[in-house]
Order: sequence, then structure tokens, then C-alpha cells
Amino acid sequence: MSDSLFAHAQRLAQADMPALIADEVRGAALQWSAAGLRFDARRQRLDSPAWRALTEHADEAEMPARIAGLMRGDITNPTEGRPALHTACRNPSRLSDSALAARLRDARDRTRAFSQGLNRADALQGHRVRRIVNIGIGGSDLGPRMVYDALKAFRRPGVEARFVSNLDPADLEDALEGAEPETTLILVVSKSFTTQETLMNARAARAWLEASLGEAGADARFAAATAAPDKAAAFGIDASRVFPFEDGVGGRYSIWSPAGLSLEAALGPEVYDRLLSGAAAMDDHALDAPVTENMAIAKGLTDVWNRTYRGRPSRCVAAYSSRLERLPAYLQQLEMESLGKSVTASGAPLGPVHSGALVWGGRGSDLQHSVFQWLHQGQDESPVDFIALADPDFTRDERARALNANLAAQGAALTGGKVGEGALAAHAAIAGGRASSTIIMHGLNPETLGALVALHEHKVFVESLVYGLNPFDQYGVELGKALARALLSGDTGALDAPARDLAGRLGVDTK
Repeated sequence: MSDSLFAHAQRLAQADMPALIADEVRGAALQWSAAGLRFDARRQRLDSPAWRALTEHADEAEMPARIAGLMRGDITNPTEGRPALHTACRNPSRLSDSALAARLRDARDRTRAFSQGLNRADALQGHRVRRIVNIGIGGSDLGPRMVYDALKAFRRPGVEARFVSNLDPADLEDALEGAEPETTLILVVSKSFTTQETLMNARAARAWLEASLGEAGADARFAAATAAPDKAAAFGIDASRVFPFEDGVGGRYSIWSPAGLSLEAALGPEVYDRLLSGAAAMDDHALDAPVTENMAIAKGLTDVWNRTYRGRPSRCVAAYSSRLERLPAYLQQLEMESLGKSVTASGAPLGPVHSGALVWGGRGSDLQHSVFQWLHQGQDESPVDFIALADPDFTRDERARALNANLAAQGAALTGGKVGEGALAAHAAIAGGRASSTIIMHGLNPETLGALVALHEHKVFVESLVYGLNPFDQYGVELGKALARALLSGDTGALDAPARDLAGRLGVDTK
């Protein structure tokens, strides 16, 4: 890491934020526009020399060339020896491997044809599709669920999607509530098709269908997306309704692949194409824009600045849109599973450097009445990302204008603070000087949402290049799952006494 950047952070620690903001040259350099988004970092504790040092760091890490390699299909996941193919799913033409590009196009053609067929009145043995139930967990759930909620205004009439991820039986019960077996389609999404939560819920859903429709009727209402099609076939899903995707598509990056089948089915192929188009537009920008004009690089460098050089361990995402309520949870997985590492890609310790922030948040207007007290007057600073909608159709409503006024005011309050007065001066004082950024979406539609997600995918890659780590593996999530499988099979040798005792108290047979 750069000693000069630590020196800049120390120099700026007590800088007057209003004075920084008043610098118009600095302000012009800390705003970017691309693909229907605007990123404004003027409220960050940065000045022009510090920003130049950060962008020089980007040049040293060869970010433009590495981004090009990612999109070309170079090996970017060295521990698993494969490329990361999420950008290729939305634009296979950049791949150097023409056979792989052809497979990705074929996968897209198959899901498009399947989703178009669901529009028929007799799509399910003479019945319309009314309920789509997506069974998955992690990236097979968080991404599709977030996008579906965000794009509810674009969904197919008469079709509702529900999502199941939890082993709690109530999760599947809620997803099936009010559904008719004849008009329900179950989509099982699992990269390995061995995920415990997904397969147990899939078996329960099959039993629910079989109780009304028999085995043949249940089989006709199952489809799957997986990188292990043989295992989906062994589960009993007809090969014509199994949609394979590549090993190089990581779960948290998978909505662009057949793992996004529930979105294509519930929103329609045309809307799904628009989502991919918006993401591809951000890909173009990330690939082609110079470092100082590149929004994806700027977002990644800003977050590295706060996490590593300023020592801020968390970032709050405040979405001022009800339909983006699930965005923080989606970003939480994307970022923390990618950057929650302690070693470099070569296995060397990161040392004293801390990579990746804890991501949290929710709907901005709700956060104002809960956690913003901590953000304004707590002893710790958590930089905030404000997500705003600027759309004439949206802001025509006085409630939307009031919502956006609150967003603008909260950013100003975090920066400017307040001097306390009177007998309660100490209690009323707000220190200010706290950092935030704003991402403005020019409307909430498939294109801008695709661009927003792709922006964060690219900024995670940018951060990984600074830290020198691999953002595409996730070994840290495997140990607990392996121990749970052992426990359920009766092998308790690897568990400590508290775990065995707890399992027994919770009804798990450990004999």
C-alpha cells in the first residue's frame, strides 16, 4: 500500500470539509456520469493532491489492462483456475475463446425461448403460469430477489414471483401461500446442485405439487439453472428444462446468466434484455474511460480510501427508493464475500492492511428515524452512499420531492454539522465532517438498475486490484456448511462440546 496515501489521509484528518467542498476545481474532478448514473464524491474527505495520488495508484495496479483482461476471459480467479464470466454473459463478443462465447449465446437463447413460452395460456399442461417460485440461496436468491423488487413496475401482468432461501419451513410456506399447484412453476437455482438449503426446499416443493398433481404433474412444473446439469437430472428435472451455466459465473455475479431465469420468466425476455443492456453500457464505460474519468475506478478508489487509508470499517448504503430496499443486502454479499479476505491472491498475508468494508443500510427515509442518530453523533464514522432517483415522473409527486429533499439535507448535515447552543449545547452539537457520496439514477428502470449493479461489480474488482486479492473465491463460507452436514450425518467428532450441546437442545439428533 502507498505510504504517501496514508500521509494524505493523516493530513486531511482535520481538514475543514466545507472549505474542501468550496474548491470548484476539486469538485469538478470528483463527479462522474455514465450509463444513466451520476456519481458525486464531493463530500468525501479528499482534496486534489490526495485524489491524484489515488489515481496514480490505479495506474500502478494497471487497472485498465486488468479490466480488459477480465472482459476478455483471462484467468482472474487463480485459486480455482478460471475466468470470471459475469461481464461475458451480457456481452460474449469480447471473449477471446470463441467456443465459450458460443456457449454463452446458446444459454441465452435457451432461456429466452423458455421464458417466451411461459406466456402461453397452456404453458403448464394446459394452464397459465401465475406463480413462479425461485428456490436458491446466496447469489441465487439475493440478486434475483433484489432485481425483481426493484423492477416490479415492469413485471408481466398476472404473474407473481416469490423467493425461497431459508430452511425455516415458513419460508416455503409463505412463497406458496395462495398459489394453485396447476399454475405454479418451481425454479431451482444452484450452481453445484448440492446446496443443502436449496435441495431440501426443492424436495418439499415437489411434495407439495405431487400431493395435488401426482409425480408427472410435479415434474412438468420444475426447471433448474445450474453448473451441474447431471445433478439436476438426477434430481428428476427433465433435461429440456435444465439450463446450464459456466463454472466461471460466481453466485453473487450470476443474475446475468441462466441463474437469473426467474427474472426473465417473471419480467419477460425484453425487460431482461434491457437489464443486461444497462450493465453492458457500464462495462463499456469501465473498459474505455480513462482512469480519471472512469466512474467504476473512482467508486472503487473512494471505498479503498475510506476503508484502508482512513480506517473506516463500514459503509452505509441509504437507498432513497422503496423499491431498492434490498439493494444493501445484495451489495453486502457482493462486497463482503468478494473482499472479506486476509491473504493476497498468491496466499501471502495482507498484513496490517484491511480489505473491504462491512456493508449495511436500508431505505433512507426509514434509516433517518433509526440509525442516522448513530451516523451523526456516534463516536465512529461510517461513510454513507446515498442512492437517489432523478426522474420527472417520480419527482412530480410531492412525496418524492420531499424524499429527495431529505436525502440532500442528510448529506449536508453529515458534512456541515451543527454548533450546539444553550443549556443543552453539548447534546445538540453535531460534529459534522463525515463523508458521503451520492449515486443518482436517472429513473429506476432496467437499464439504470443494470448499470448500478455492474458499477458495483467493477468497483469490487478495482478494490481487489489495489489489495492484490482474489475477489472470486469464497472459501470462508464453506467450513460451517461442512460441519453442519457432518452433524446431520451423525459425525460430531469435528465439533466442540458447546456445539454438540446446542444441537441437542435444538432438536438435532447427534447420536
